[in-house]
Amino acid sequence: MKRILMLSYRFPYPLIDGSRIRIYNIGKILAEKYQVDLLSINEGDIANEDIEELEKIHNKVIPFSFNPIWFKINTLKGLFSKDSLQIYYHHFRTVQKWIDQHYKEYDLIFCVHIRMTKYLKNINNVPRVIDFVDATSLNYQEAQKNSTGIWKFIYPIENKRALSYEIKILKDYDKTFITSPFDRNYLLDNTEVPVSKLVLIPNGVREELLFRENKFKEENWIVFLGKMNYAPNVDAVMYFANEIFPPIIKEKSDIKFIIVGSSPSKEVLKLSKRKNIEVTGFVDDPYEYLEKAKIIVAPLRFSAGTQYKILEAMALEKVVITTSKGARGISGEDGKHFVVVDDEKEMAKIILDLMKDKIKRKKIGNSARELIKEKYSWNIIGKDLYKEIDNVLEKRL
Repeated sequence: MKRILMLSYRFPYPLIDGSRIRIYNIGKILAEKYQVDLLSINEGDIANEDIEELEKIHNKVIPFSFNPIWFKINTLKGLFSKDSLQIYYHHFRTVQKWIDQHYKEYDLIFCVHIRMTKYLKNINNVPRVIDFVDATSLNYQEAQKNSTGIWKFIYPIENKRALSYEIKILKDYDKTFITSPFDRNYLLDNTEVPVSKLVLIPNGVREELLFRENKFKEENWIVFLGKMNYAPNVDAVMYFANEIFPPIIKEKSDIKFIIVGSSPSKEVLKLSKRKNIEVTGFVDDPYEYLEKAKIIVAPLRFSAGTQYKILEAMALEKVVITTSKGARGISGEDGKHFVVVDDEKEMAKIILDLMKDKIKRKKIGNSARELIKEKYSWNIIGKDLYKEIDNVLEKRL
């Protein structure tokens, strides 16, 4: 059995956000066919029970936890570099030493995100593949339009650095993966590497969501689901609360906007003081909120990759109203699988109309679940991943 070393920039358990869900599931898929050791870095302590959970899947789990302040100190080292600050943030000498001592024991190294690539800078005698997840440079490019404070200065610089670095990795690695066709085209348009080097491996949805039966009565709720200290999510809920929700409750005063997700930022927490807005923080079962809601919103103004919050809601047969940027990573059709709208007034109107139209909500929800079953099941995605990994291994024999 071939041995794979998987390098992750965060510990992929518990499954509290999209990045952890992807890392966990890709690791699980790989471990079904190969002998996989997971090396993972984490900001802050890792619970023993979380390590034990991943030891059920992987041959070996090698966790490295550091005080969050050290990640910020690491970033200072990259200020005078031409490379992305991302790769300095997650780079530690103790981790580098372990990799240098053990990498020859493996047939392939699977790197999660550009954040872990600095560890492999001088390693080229073992096949290397990377999951970009999304185009980091694209995220920065769009984030700078609505940025404030110090980010106004960081984003323009980091955008150029990140794109240059992504192109370098594309050329150097044996194979690269990405979640979204939009992000894939963006990177390919900026380089001359063969298109076969950048492979689409979309995000998948947990199998149980596709067969979960909704036992709840729908409420007059609009729900947003996501990790609530993540900049695109914070911007999305602030935008919705300030620009879209006021005319909705003016028209129908019993509608609630519920923001579900862990680690809400201070500005998000302040929204709970407003009429008809609730901020839950972490909840054991966020899907109950989705099932009770009549409408799920994802009004993203900048993002990259494929949005889990949208895929999971679709798997639960819910109507998702999003922006063109939120929907662009998903191979669905506007009006059939979700609703795309970029104008604030129009979004408010469509939400009010759909709140009253149970038949239309049901029709879109059914189509959404069928699309997820067809294209976004981890079983289907796993077959494509095996094919690409096997191709890399065979070429290096």
